[in-house]
Amino acid sequence: MKTYRLNKEIVLECAMDLVAESGIDGLRLNKIADRLQVKSPSLYTHTGSVTELRSTVVCQAMNQFREQLVDSLMGRSQLHAFIELGKTWASYAKNQQSFYRVFYQPDYQLLYQENISAFLKAAFKRIFFDFKFDEKGIQQIERVLTNYFRGHTEQFNDNSLTEADLISDLEIIYTGLIKNMKEVSQVV
Repeated sequence: MKTYRLNKEIVLECAMDLVAESGIDGLRLNKIADRLQVKSPSLYTHTGSVTELRSTVVCQAMNQFREQLVDSLMGRSQLHAFIELGKTWASYAKNQQSFYRVFYQPDYQLLYQENISAFLKAAFKRIFFDFKFDEKGIQQIERVLTNYFRGHTEQFNDNSLTEADLISDLEIIYTGLIKNMKEVSQVV
């Protein structure tokens, strides 16, 4: 590839491919340059530092993940929306392992909060609209689901958690959250 055709989108796409293949730590400007058949210095115009490029790649991956989550909610409500969101989350964790694992690394926590956590909280407000969860309750739902999916990543990857098991777990979590909310509201 000639440098005159080089642009930020091409560099980002190549970087995304590299991360998918070898993880975030495998992302190096010299590897991108080799793939694109350019000299490393020509990439700085489009990428900045490797650290900036890594953040851009992670942000792009989070945007793609969020879009998949949005799509999973379309036309669904309550339990059906919760299950589809969960199935999409599990599918992403399985099929995009290199990116998914990075989301929870300390260097990318702020990006996660801005790109994924904020969306999930809005989604859970919609899913649990009829149950009037307050902000603290919505945060708890987001924390419970995030911990569930982080804790089951290996099972998604080795297929030891079937879709039926996942759906069963999600139904139990959903029912438990609603039951907990009803009990708390009766006490108050």
